[in-house]
Amino acid sequence: MFRAIKRWYQGESKVTKGHVGDGLVIFPAPYTEYHWTARCARYLVGFYLAHWKWLWGTTIALLGLYVAYLGISVK
Repeated sequence: MFRAIKRWYQGESKVTKGHVGDGLVIFPAPYTEYHWTARCARYLVGFYLAHWKWLWGTTIALLGLYVAYLGISVK
């Protein structure tokens, strides 16, 4: 199961076609093709890794406001 998830997340490596003609040579270039769901998952993971500090800070602050609201509304 984990092997399938890892293969899905890492994508499929492919090579573009090269071109030779008219004195111009374009070598084949490797690229990785991801499933659309893997692209979404990679975007979300990348966003979290880049902005985890303010995400956790905002979450803690909002939870604190919610607890304060509950404390005020009980009285």
